[in-house]
Amino acid sequence: MKVIEVKTGMKIPWSARYSLTLLILLSSVLLLCNGQDYGTPTEDGAGGGEPPPEMARCNGIFMSYSFGSREREYPHVKNVTAQSWAFKSSAMIVNAGKEELTGWQMFIGFRHKELIVSATGASPLDGDYPLDASNGTTFVGSPNTDLKTSILTAGDFTQISTNIEITGTLFGVAKGVTPMPRTLKLINDGWECPAAKRKGGSMNVCCKRNPKFKVKTGPKTKFAPRRHGDLNIVYDVLQSFGSNYLAQVTIDNENPLGRLDRWNLTWEWTRGEIINTMRGAYTYKRDPSECLYSRAGQYYKDLDFSQVMNCQKKPAISDLPPERKDDNVTGKLPFCCKNGTLLPPLMDPSKSRSMFQLQVFKLPPDLNRTALYPPQHWKIDGVLNPQYKCGPPVRVDPSQFPDSSGLPAVTYAIASWQVVCNITKPKAQASRCCVSFSAFYNSSAIPCNTCACGCNDIDTTTCNADRNPLLLPPDALLVPFDNRTLKAKAWAKQNHMPIPKKLPCPDNCGVSINWHVNTDYRDGWTARLTVFNWRDFAFEDWFVAVEMGKAGPGYENVYSFNGTRVPPNNRTVMFQGLRDMNYLVGQVNGTHPLRDPPVPGKQQSVISFKKKNIKGLNIPEGDGFPTKLFFNGEECELPKHFPKKSSGHRHGISVLMSLFGVLMLLLNEESEGADVERSFTKKMMLRGLTLVCLLMIVNKAYAREFMVGGAKGWTVPSGSQVYSQWAEESRFQVGDSLLFVYQPNQDSVFQVTRDAYDSCNTDAPTAKFADGKTSFALTHSGPYYFISGNKDNCNKNEKLVVIVMADRNGKTTSSSSPPSQAPAPSGEAAPSPPITSNLEPPATTPTRETPNNAASSFSSFVSALLGAALASTLFLH
Repeated sequence: MKVIEVKTGMKIPWSARYSLTLLILLSSVLLLCNGQDYGTPTEDGAGGGEPPPEMARCNGIFMSYSFGSREREYPHVKNVTAQSWAFKSSAMIVNAGKEELTGWQMFIGFRHKELIVSATGASPLDGDYPLDASNGTTFVGSPNTDLKTSILTAGDFTQISTNIEITGTLFGVAKGVTPMPRTLKLINDGWECPAAKRKGGSMNVCCKRNPKFKVKTGPKTKFAPRRHGDLNIVYDVLQSFGSNYLAQVTIDNENPLGRLDRWNLTWEWTRGEIINTMRGAYTYKRDPSECLYSRAGQYYKDLDFSQVMNCQKKPAISDLPPERKDDNVTGKLPFCCKNGTLLPPLMDPSKSRSMFQLQVFKLPPDLNRTALYPPQHWKIDGVLNPQYKCGPPVRVDPSQFPDSSGLPAVTYAIASWQVVCNITKPKAQASRCCVSFSAFYNSSAIPCNTCACGCNDIDTTTCNADRNPLLLPPDALLVPFDNRTLKAKAWAKQNHMPIPKKLPCPDNCGVSINWHVNTDYRDGWTARLTVFNWRDFAFEDWFVAVEMGKAGPGYENVYSFNGTRVPPNNRTVMFQGLRDMNYLVGQVNGTHPLRDPPVPGKQQSVISFKKKNIKGLNIPEGDGFPTKLFFNGEECELPKHFPKKSSGHRHGISVLMSLFGVLMLLLNEESEGADVERSFTKKMMLRGLTLVCLLMIVNKAYAREFMVGGAKGWTVPSGSQVYSQWAEESRFQVGDSLLFVYQPNQDSVFQVTRDAYDSCNTDAPTAKFADGKTSFALTHSGPYYFISGNKDNCNKNEKLVVIVMADRNGKTTSSSSPPSQAPAPSGEAAPSPPITSNLEPPATTPTRETPNNAASSFSSFVSALLGAALASTLFLH
């Protein structure tokens, strides 16, 4: 074997020489590769792979999305669009520019019915998990809300970027197709993003600052700016210690129609925290044994857990009752102790905020003053209120408070997080209130939809959950659903409507509302709103909000409630009870519980609308019915149809006149062409029917006189709603009259305008009477306003509004009254009887069947003469 000689005298074989050379070469390569790293660093600072070339060229915010994998989920179905797939993907946001990005918000435009189950490194802005992201969703940093620049952090990738690992479910994508989002963009103000570039299972985009964007003037924020929602919750840390901290939770209702009653708040502790004490609220469960066997029980071995408020991971928290407001231990806190009631700011700003405090004990490794983590997965709900969906807590600038010393100074919280909750539209059959429709031109009422509030607790084997409800007579709306069956069957049989073998299921709602179109005349129309409470508890400070669509701007007045237009479009009107009348009682037993059905709590009022400057308004075709209706903020389910106007509907007087005319023609024909074969019996039957018809017409010519206030007469009422309820229980038509009975030397009657009625202004009445027994003729349709001539009596609610409906003869009457009074109606059919609170027929107002003016007297006299003459002719022939 050939060897190499060296000067040292040592000889190296050629095979060893080759091995040594190869070893030196490999060592050099390793040293070269590890000598310097230009790759993207990982979280621990070690080198990684090369960044995408698009990121290297981006001078702004670089975002990317990469689809990972998917697996077919159970159940396996043949329909591709219905098959669900579990998927995993990742997203990344990197600040590759020179400007710090605070409060980043990354929108991923999912489009395959994605349901996000979890995501690390970020939280969804649109709600909690599992999150429906069918139309895309926005992620915000959690806990890394801001992205600093590489310049200020020496390239620390943990401070300039965030990786998001997403897990979820998607639908409707065939096997072999990569389900990618539609868009990827940064939605922070002032940033512009081009269309994302896609390559295979990944897509990326580089967003840059818009140089033309003008930053809104205002205080600069270190953290994410505060946002506005329907319900804003702020979690403030007021004091911080090594093992515990004091936090304050503030809940603000900012929606003009939002509301919560007996609110129930839950969240999830993610780091083993427990609630030691609370002020202004309490938890439903207080179990010391649960604390002893928890991580807190193992760490705090000397703590008396019998005094600890709650150790649950998901505590349920409620507001204290008002009687605890001044309690030295649990009360003495502003905005607390209102039994969980949060009213809209439009109703009472002082009742639109709630507040409580809690002392939180922490666990290792968070035992230092700055280790502060808010609870996650917030949820809030009420008894019969809107359903809210809350986002994650987002770090915001510390809240400011007035200094407790009374000096003009400001105190800041140590740390603050904001949770934004927004109202969600209830799904079908998931509402908690419903609406029924009725109208004066249709004898049937359309009840609430079948299973309007769900049928989960109903045995659907005994009823049909998919069938439309049966039409009802209006008085059937007064009784519970279980007592309507006989009425519904009888009404269907009477009106020749089919009766299914399996009847529809009930609406199952705790609150129902009837909207009844009361009148429709040339320049206006009226409706009656009735609220029924089928629950066994009362609603205090209740309200109903009605969105009227095209007819909304015509809202004029409400007579037994307070009415307020809701900005900005003023098409929605909020109604609430008058002072001392804002209490909607619960359902009570009937007079005779063994045989009478329960009676719901009820509030009712007539509402008037104008038609001026509203083109194309057609009340019977649907414009007289709400497009949305809310009770205490909860959107109620509306019927699928509204009452239709029957083409064969006529006034009773018109029908009688038509029948009379036909009979007269028959008699005339008989008299002209009579022969011996005509039977005497047939002639007498026709003449008898004619006489009956004529007598009915004569009876129709007589109008009614209503004694105002009934037996008590015109006097100061015992309650604020006495005269309003009296007027709502009667139907006034043109030709009727009002009889005011009072002491002439102590009281009087003034007819006034609406403004004078509202303010009890007695200075310039339209007409005044002081004779002690005033008969006032109702000569035209529309509203009439009356007050006592004694202003003190008027301020004590001695005042009356009467709304007169169509003229009896079906013709439009002209009005010579002041402009404040509505002109004549269109002459359509009279309304159906009003719904009353009791199950018995309403007590009738004393009336007298007398003609009310010269015209009616003359028509009555003429009718009587004609009737007598005709009767004599018929029977003497």
